[in-house]
Amino acid sequence: MKKILLCSSNPLLVKSLYGTLRDEGYAVDSVEHPTLAVRKILNATYDLMLIDAEPFGLSAEDAARIIRSLAPDMPMVGIGGGAGCDHLPLITLPADLDAIKELIHVIAPEARRQPQPKGAAAWA
Repeated sequence: MKKILLCSSNPLLVKSLYGTLRDEGYAVDSVEHPTLAVRKILNATYDLMLIDAEPFGLSAEDAARIIRSLAPDMPMVGIGGGAGCDHLPLITLPADLDAIKELIHVIAPEARRQPQPKGAAAWA
């Protein structure tokens, strides 16, 4: 199963993306703050990170710079309308969940979920 790190302080965004990505077959870890995302990257490997572009504390741009030094091959996508993600692909809100899934497949094709055999449980 492929892993995605979702970093956002917006509970509605987290709830909608977390459920959608999980239903697509991804393992999703969620954190509320970019500093916590940096900690997660130090302790685990992810195939993709979605980070809230809205500024709060450590900016998304600063977090992306730190994370890029730790995991240079991991794709990252900014979410929202913040001005702090100039060097990241950006998903503006409100966004269609199907469009977000397709963007993930385009940006990180290796993160595409593995097809489940017929009758296999989604969490297997």
